[in-house]
This record gives sequence, structure tokens and C-alpha cells, in this order.
Amino acid sequence: MRRRADLKTGTTCNSNCVFCVIGDQLFTGDRSTEDCIAELQASRATCVDVVFTGAEVTIRPDFFVLVRAAARLGYERIQIQTNGRMFAYREFCERAIAAGANEFSPAIHGHEAKLHDGLTRAPGSFVQITAAMRHLVELGQRVVTNTVVTKQNAKHMPALARLLVDLGVAQFQLAFPHPTGHAATYFRGVVPRMADVAPYVHEALRIGLAAGIPCMAEAMPYCMMPGFEAQVGELHMPPTEIVYDGYVVPDYASDRMQRGKVRFAQCASCRFEPICEGPWREYPEAVGTDEFVPVAGPRVVDEAIVLDDRFALLGTAAPEALATSLGWQAICVYPQAFSPGCTAELCSVRDGHAELARRGVAVVGLAPDDATTQQRFADAHALPFPLVADPELAIVAALRARTADGGLRRSTYLVDPHGRIAHVIVDVDVRDHARQIARAYDRLHAPARPLALGARPEDGLVVLRRPSERGATP
Repeated sequence: MRRRADLKTGTTCNSNCVFCVIGDQLFTGDRSTEDCIAELQASRATCVDVVFTGAEVTIRPDFFVLVRAAARLGYERIQIQTNGRMFAYREFCERAIAAGANEFSPAIHGHEAKLHDGLTRAPGSFVQITAAMRHLVELGQRVVTNTVVTKQNAKHMPALARLLVDLGVAQFQLAFPHPTGHAATYFRGVVPRMADVAPYVHEALRIGLAAGIPCMAEAMPYCMMPGFEAQVGELHMPPTEIVYDGYVVPDYASDRMQRGKVRFAQCASCRFEPICEGPWREYPEAVGTDEFVPVAGPRVVDEAIVLDDRFALLGTAAPEALATSLGWQAICVYPQAFSPGCTAELCSVRDGHAELARRGVAVVGLAPDDATTQQRFADAHALPFPLVADPELAIVAALRARTADGGLRRSTYLVDPHGRIAHVIVDVDVRDHARQIARAYDRLHAPARPLALGARPEDGLVVLRRPSERGATP
């Protein structure tokens, strides 16, 4: 995925949301133009996209200067996270687009003015943000919205989803509150019980998906998302570095796992334990952990399979023609014998075959080629494992390895000793596939992760890039 920089430009805002995560730091100052541009230059070495955040970046006098600087530096996607109020002015939208902004992320928190304006504590802000979205969509821009789910707006999530569909947004996200800042101060009045709001979130997602709009829920673990696992927001977040006032978090995902999120003793038996981040740690500290119930089923060790339509195959019986071993099997499905990619893949598995055998994993190759071609392929490369011919694509179809246009998806299926599909490697590295299979097997057999992850100085979760202007810390 594309790597992006998330540049925090300051704390000034023209709203005062009751759930603002930096509410206790609002209006403490903005970073200078020079410092922001220096950060853009430094992050360009590692990032292709950039997100401008404030509090509210659009009210900075140098807003267009910063956007033009990002464009000159070659950032490909320049996103503006905003409360949308300045974009109510069409000329402002046009100037932002001309400067180089090409993605806009307005935060809308209600389907009507009374609800949205009450949460933002900014009268008139609903009229402004809906006008902003209409302008930006009319101007051909990509609009991806964010909504914080609160006690006040939770039951109205479906109505909000219908509004967003009507407004023509490209994507929407519903986020459970991170109880810091104002959300911590007003916790009892603002932060809902996650299990109570989940049905409303699910219905909103159902509305978005039915309309063909990508949508997701952030900070709601898999146990809260049955049937909507592919809409867990963290699955869709690109690799991100967070740029604070003089500090950088190089890997936001690791930072969330080590410092931001938390898991519990009962998580050890959940099928999603290997990949789940858990909720923001402040939430269970306030309300307890009883609502987080482990999900039964085969272990999920790779986020990619959750986003794949073969996620439902996990735990089901492998085709009888393949599940003949009493131990573990790796069924390598490849498109065509002797093709460069397939040759590299099978030779990689050949070279790592002994390591797989030590784990008790037997390898089987499967392709649409006929038996004679498969045998020639095996002989030509001294492959020490059997190759299965599937010219009628019957087994391939059973494994759902066909593409929409009739092609074949290069994939490897790990089958357990009971003949059940335990995992599907959907992104095959043809030059290092044996190691890929071994890592997947090891993850399937690994113990649950330690609960107390914590952050150590040597982890490099937060690094000093330059002296802070105001001595702030992330």
C-alpha cells in the first residue's frame, strides 16, 4: 500500500467538538510555515502521499502555501482533513484544487443540523459541511468522510449513511471515539457502549455497501463486527507516519498496537487474535471488558485474507482430490507451467522444501496444464513434490481461484491434518514463497501475543526529527 505522511499543523480550530481528541490542547498554537514545509520535505523521502490535519488546517493564513509546497514536492495524493466549513465557499474549493489538493476528508457527525451542530458546538456548521461536499463532488473531487459515533448520533448512523450516499461521497468511515481530550472530559455524556452502537453501525455499513460505496468502522474490534469483518477500518489504513511538533511516529500501526490499543485475557481464544488491535485502551479502562467476547473459528493470521472473498473458505473442507495427506499440506495454485512467475514460485518452494518438510508440511502444485505438461515441468526443474493437473478447472473452481474474467489467481492454500482449509496466501511472493508458507504455518501455530506490549525506547515508536517549537510531545 502507498505510504503517507500525516502532518499535524497545529491546534487552532473554528469548531469545538465535544469529542475532540486534542480538546485539552486546542488553541495552544500552530506550527510555522517554514517548519511545516521542512516536515513535508523530510517526509517526502519515505512517503508518496500526505494528509494535512489541524485541528483545522484550512483556517491557517498559509493554507494554500502549504498545499502548493506539497504539490511541488511531488506528493501524489494530497488529502485535507477538515471540518468542511471553509469549503462551503466554492471559490475556496477551487483555490485548494488549483493549489494541488485532490482528496478531501470532511468530518460530518449527524444527518441533520441540530445533531451535527450540537456535537461540533458550531452553529451553522451542518449547512456549511453539506454545501462543501456538494461543491467538491461537483468539482470532480474525491470526498471521503469521517464520523465519530457518539451517544447522541449512534441510532442515526443509518440516516447519515443515506445522506452520504445521496451526497455522492466516494467513501465513508464511522469511528468509535478515542477517549482523550474532550472525549475523556465528557466521557459519560459522549462515549457510548460499543456493543450498543454496533447494530446501528452495521446497518449504516450495509446501506453504504448496497450503494457500492466503500465504508468502514474504525476502532471497533472484530468481535464487534460479525459479518462486517472486511469493513474493520484498520484493514484499510495505508502505512502512515505521523508528524507532530518536532516528533515523528514512523509506523502508526505499530504505535497503535504498542501504545494506543489494548487486548484482554479472553482475546487469546479469539480467531482474530493474531491480527486484532483491540479498542482504544482508555475505553475499557472506564467501562470494563465484558462486552468483548472471543470469536470462535479457525485462526486468522493475515489481514489480506479478511479482504478476500475466500475468507469464508477458512475451516471448510478442501477438495477431496487434494486433501489426501495425514499431515499439513500447502496447495500451490499457479496459472501456467514454464511461465517465468510460476517457474520462480515453484523453484522457490523446491529450494525451501526441506524447511517445510521439517514442519511437517507436504507441498502439492496445482495448475490448469495437462498431466504431460505438468510432468515435463516437474522434471525440468527437479521439483520434489507432486503436481496435479486440472485442465477442466474443477479443483480451481472449488478453491474459488478463478478471476472474474476467467483467469486464475495465484494462491496457496494451507490444509490442516483434518482436511480443512486453514489459511489462504492471497499475495504470493514468487521469489520467496517457501519462506512465505513457513511463516504462515508458524503464525497458525504461534501462541497468543503478550497482553502487555508497552513501548520501549529502543522500539523507535516516536523519534525526534527536530527540536519542537513549543516543547510539545506527541
